[in-house]
Amino acid sequence: MALWLVVAALCFVAFLMFRTVNAAVFGDYSEWTYHGVLLRDFLRGHPDSLYVLKNYPVPNTLTTVGLGVWMLVLPWKIAAKVWLLCEVVLGLVAAVQLQKASGRLQGWKLLVLPAAVLLGTTFWFGFSNFNFGVYFAMLICAMLLRDVKSEWAYGLLLLAAFFSHMIPFGFAVLVMGLYAMQKEKWRLLWQMVPSFGLCLWYFAGRLVHGNADAYAGMVSTVTYGSPLFLAFKGNSYLKCWGFVNPASTDQDSVLLRLVGAKIFVLLFVLALIAAAVGLVLMSTTAWRAVRSKTGHWFFWVATVLFFVLGLVMPGAAAGISDPGGRMMQVAVWCAICVVATRGRWSGAVLGVCAIGLLAADCYLVGAVAMKPPMSGSVDGVMPARVREFAHVYYADRYADFGDIDAGKMDAGIFPTAMFLKKDRVDGGLQR
Repeated sequence: MALWLVVAALCFVAFLMFRTVNAAVFGDYSEWTYHGVLLRDFLRGHPDSLYVLKNYPVPNTLTTVGLGVWMLVLPWKIAAKVWLLCEVVLGLVAAVQLQKASGRLQGWKLLVLPAAVLLGTTFWFGFSNFNFGVYFAMLICAMLLRDVKSEWAYGLLLLAAFFSHMIPFGFAVLVMGLYAMQKEKWRLLWQMVPSFGLCLWYFAGRLVHGNADAYAGMVSTVTYGSPLFLAFKGNSYLKCWGFVNPASTDQDSVLLRLVGAKIFVLLFVLALIAAAVGLVLMSTTAWRAVRSKTGHWFFWVATVLFFVLGLVMPGAAAGISDPGGRMMQVAVWCAICVVATRGRWSGAVLGVCAIGLLAADCYLVGAVAMKPPMSGSVDGVMPARVREFAHVYYADRYADFGDIDAGKMDAGIFPTAMFLKKDRVDGGLQR
């Protein structure tokens, strides 16, 4: 049953290939699709006059390149859907490979990962580069758990992770370093050299050209170390578990209006239970592994370190919104594939929770992603903090995906990717 539910989730995503998608739903993915159009035009020899291509390597590049290449052979609408499907399929493959490598391929895990990751909040936020980076990190962890020997595979996966997102790349580097230390396989570290070279080039390029990548405008709304900051961290962890709540304003909850208060609360409770049971499983498994200093010690030390660092990270840093939450997501999504369950109850509970959350996510794809943006007000139905939990806002930079190919988009693009608006260019890039 678990496998069939996963296949059903993939079918919903494949359905995107043949239906008109509400572009505003998937947040940043609309922006990445525009970057793909810019790259396609650049490769065809007629670049947009408003933008310049950076002359140093940057993360947040993979999706732009993937979309741009697909758009050379496919219409942009189909290319955008093909890349989205590639993202989901790679995620499923990576999750299964990591579970197999741990020696514990269990049905409930085939439900939790699709609910939490493949159709979860990062998918709806359009964090395509981040998701790809997580999946490459999963594949690296799977190879390390199997003690795979290769003179090039780790290096290639690290390069792919670097060009996807720095946070999962950092996790992959940490896991590899601890593996080399535990197994005394120091030669493995040579495969980090190419990606480390790109990192040095990237940071040098930022400094030389006025650090344009840092002007992403991400700011934190909570005071570091305050009680509200602690609540913010708890919220970041809870959102690792697949509860998605589309919204157009602070007062809006599309999910609440679609399913009603009772089902909304039920899904909210399922997310809370999954988060609690998952934390217990991960903590106990990590404790046993770290205490014994054998087996998967390197993996669990890396996940614990990354999770703890995520707890103390500020609400925004280096142009990244909630970097600590992203660090938690990488650690949790990799760790849940490797946890050891001594009894059936924990797996059964997580499986039931995942079924409910996955069903809700699939329903939202059909009910929201295939229709015009929904807006409204649900004041007074339940406390605001519950009503606003796991909000995934519509993209508000533009209303119609159809304007992309016509060049009518807003000129304000993400400065953290491979293109930069010329009025933000400094020094050598402008020349």
